[in-house]
Amino acid sequence: RTSKYTFSSSNETTQGPAADDADDEETRRMKARLHQKFVKKLGRPDSLANIRRRTGVIDEETAAADDDAPDDEEEETPAPKKGGKGGGNKIPASRKGKLTPLDQKIVDLKRKYPDVLLVVEVGYKYRLYGEDARVAAKVLSVVCIPGKMRFDEHPSEAHMTKFAGASFPTHRLHVHVKRLINAGHKVGIVRQLETAALKAAGANKSKLFERDLTNLYTKATYVDDEEGLDASLAGAEGGAPASGHLLCLTESYPKGVGSDEKVQIGIIAVQPATGEIVYDDFEDGWMRSELETRLLHISPAEFVIVGEVSKATKKLVQHLSGGDDARLEWKEKPKTMAAQAYSHITKFYADKMKEGEASSSQVQSSQDTGTLLHKVHKLSENATICLSAMITHLTDYGLQHVFDLTKSFQSFSARSHMLLNGNTLTSLEIYRTQTDQAEKGSLFWTLNHTSTRFGQRLLRKWVGRPLLDRAKLDERVAAVEELKEGAGQAGIERIKQLLFKTRADLERTLIRIYYKKCSRSELLQFLQTLQGVAQEFHRVKSAADAGFQSSMINEAVASLPLITDDVLDYLGRMNLQAAKENDKYNFFRDEHETEDITDHKCGIVAVEHDLNEFKATATSLLKRRVQVSYVTVAEIDYLIELENTQLKNVPATWTKISSTKKVSRFHPPEVVKLLRERDQHKESLSNACDAAFMSLLAEIGRKYEAFRECIQSLALLDCLLSLASVAQQPGYCKPAFADKPGISITAGRHPMVEQLLLDNFVPNSIDLAGDATRALLITGPNMGGKSSYVRSVALIAIMAQIGSYVPADACELGLLDAVFTRMGAGDNLMKGESTFMVEVGETSDILKQATPRSLVILDELGRGTSTHDGVAIAQSVLHHMVTVQKSLTLFITHYQSLARVAETVAAESGNGTSPLRNVHMRFRENDSESAAGEKDITFLYEVGEGVAHRSYGLNVARLAGLPKGLLDVAARRSRAMEEEEGRRRMTYLANAVGMVVRGDSETAALERLVGGVEQL
Repeated sequence: RTSKYTFSSSNETTQGPAADDADDEETRRMKARLHQKFVKKLGRPDSLANIRRRTGVIDEETAAADDDAPDDEEEETPAPKKGGKGGGNKIPASRKGKLTPLDQKIVDLKRKYPDVLLVVEVGYKYRLYGEDARVAAKVLSVVCIPGKMRFDEHPSEAHMTKFAGASFPTHRLHVHVKRLINAGHKVGIVRQLETAALKAAGANKSKLFERDLTNLYTKATYVDDEEGLDASLAGAEGGAPASGHLLCLTESYPKGVGSDEKVQIGIIAVQPATGEIVYDDFEDGWMRSELETRLLHISPAEFVIVGEVSKATKKLVQHLSGGDDARLEWKEKPKTMAAQAYSHITKFYADKMKEGEASSSQVQSSQDTGTLLHKVHKLSENATICLSAMITHLTDYGLQHVFDLTKSFQSFSARSHMLLNGNTLTSLEIYRTQTDQAEKGSLFWTLNHTSTRFGQRLLRKWVGRPLLDRAKLDERVAAVEELKEGAGQAGIERIKQLLFKTRADLERTLIRIYYKKCSRSELLQFLQTLQGVAQEFHRVKSAADAGFQSSMINEAVASLPLITDDVLDYLGRMNLQAAKENDKYNFFRDEHETEDITDHKCGIVAVEHDLNEFKATATSLLKRRVQVSYVTVAEIDYLIELENTQLKNVPATWTKISSTKKVSRFHPPEVVKLLRERDQHKESLSNACDAAFMSLLAEIGRKYEAFRECIQSLALLDCLLSLASVAQQPGYCKPAFADKPGISITAGRHPMVEQLLLDNFVPNSIDLAGDATRALLITGPNMGGKSSYVRSVALIAIMAQIGSYVPADACELGLLDAVFTRMGAGDNLMKGESTFMVEVGETSDILKQATPRSLVILDELGRGTSTHDGVAIAQSVLHHMVTVQKSLTLFITHYQSLARVAETVAAESGNGTSPLRNVHMRFRENDSESAAGEKDITFLYEVGEGVAHRSYGLNVARLAGLPKGLLDVAARRSRAMEEEEGRRRMTYLANAVGMVVRGDSETAALERLVGGVEQL
């Protein structure tokens, strides 16, 4: 069918066979030459891309105008001209291979920040490009326009001319940025650094808009929004603070140690949202229990790890950070890092001192900065390395000034608080429940009745760090008692109302002011809130005037009005209505405007006057009797509108802007010139207003410590009122404290279970003392309440040392230095540890750290291995805790043979008394039997003396819904094993009796005989 299109230069009838053969040979040679030429030029995969790069020409000015257009829709390829040469699919020269200036800028920024999602300001939208657009489109549920994904000009994308893109409007910036941050991404904002008006007046008016990275955000460093990330993540992942700490970690091996067993770890944790800084340096064992404790207390949202760390540390960090999608970043650690870090920190604070001496714009005076430098020089080598790395890291985010705050540095290891390690926080559900990792049902949830966010944050610290100082504890409990007993009094009600009306997060706003990231309306709300606080107690001149009995409350109230003069001064400079509306141009009162603001406002007025004067000139040029007037259409100002029948006198120099069937609108050149001048004044005025506002924020920032002290006093009052609300609940009592270690609780209850149960909670008592009964061996049936009982004891002790009332009829407590728990069974695959390894590892840590003032809870130790090994280990640990460690101990077990440890200890004491007592959770056997032949039992949930010799596991299995046939088999086998065990014991007793009758027995044999008879 294609033969008729074949070109032939001669008549077909004249061609003979010889001619045909010659033509075929010539055709083959020609095709071969063409093929070789094709292979030489285009035979490589990237040949087309190279040709495009060599021949492509881009008009820079046109490209810049296209890229900076407000509309971000894809450009259409122009249709080919009629009659033109070449195919219609030919790519225009301006669109071939070579990158546009904007695309090249994006590529340069991605090379500089390869791990950052770049959000680029283009006109009235923010755009993401390439792979960033694909990632963002998935998170934000927006459209991703297809295009190049890579930024390295890979040959596989040579046929594409534009990057893939996704966009959203400018006013939705922070909404979408927060969603990207919450998904675990590091987000950078690339803004236009110049405006259209100033660019047109500058020397670079024909070039691309200047853009650069202006903001960098992650979970821990997002402070650019008043609400932060809390509002969008409320309740997520157990209610832990979404904008939490940024933690830097490094480790080294102690001298003589080269394995993972022991390491020296240094940490620095910063909470940018509040300015809090925590540091520590400690030695940790192979289980990394010390590190786990700190990570669970601090709850980092982001990790920066300096240098290589051991496998055990890496697994723990990855395990604890995985659930909350925390970010991990790794930094190199050269061999000379310690010396470099010391030099870096010294230079950092030395520069601060010079700035403080040269200018008054710094928060800290040079003397205070010198004090802080002396303090950080005392840090350990690992902590110094972390501090240097953290300063460098936060500099990228513009938050390095947080290290200027003298009072923010706190040591985690200062032993002024009860130690609650990571296992205790988890087992006792201090912050989150073990079932669903929710805040509801935790101890913090039970105690949290705060009214403010900053009060809630302070209470969280109190819950995790109960007091050890008897004087401070008595002072706190006395304050709670006064607020509880004085409920309804005028002074207390004033404080409650004041806190209830304080809706702003003052602590977060203050640090945003310090970072100069605060909005005008937010600043107004901050100052007006503090004004209300200060004026509420303006008559209080000293602590003695506050009118309360508690010195803690008096001092807190007395500190509130100290900021009155500063607050009134700042508010006096502001136009309140303009500040409320975020009107930057009228934010300051006229008398407090800077000279630049006044000059540019006058310039705008002068231009507008000239524009009004030009109306007379325009009327004369148009030869009209009635003076022309200006109209505004489609946001274009100062248009002269004329009917289409009156256009004969319009000067040729006038520019026609728009028209309809009836009218046409023009801009005279004089008006265009004046509008350009006005726009320049407006842009300069905007910059001057921003500069004046930044200056005001810096001035307020110099009062940071004074404002923070006021806010901390409010938070303290909020926490005390929260604990007073807890104390007002029925059945709560004020704890008493003793000097000697001990726990005495009458009718104590589990604080969380009591609130969640629909039925009444059965109370129980306990009496432990270091010089008397200091340990209980607790047995009982499964689900009989053993774990709930020991947890309630520990939680009541923790609540008491927080300063709270406790759920009991009476409570006396000798201050505990720590609460240790070993509860539950489970392996740890992330750490490569079996169930039994977890058990003995946690027990080993307890034995190393517990003191006679510690409360130790051990739940079913030894169940992760064989019965004989488990009994042996449990018996040895219990004996050691009672006789050597001498800690207050609650030991739960199903091994009835451990009951003999009390007799052994009594015999060893020499006076016949034992510090270990056997108790059990009481139950009642019913007359009825289950289908499997087991006795039905009723749990009484009461503690009784003695040992429970059965666990009644089949009853629990029946309640769990195991099949009836399986239960029948299990019941028969259980009875058979019990009978076999009984026969074995009878044989043993018969032999023992024979030895006694023959008279060849020893005292130990008699003791075993008595014990065996008791067990029967």
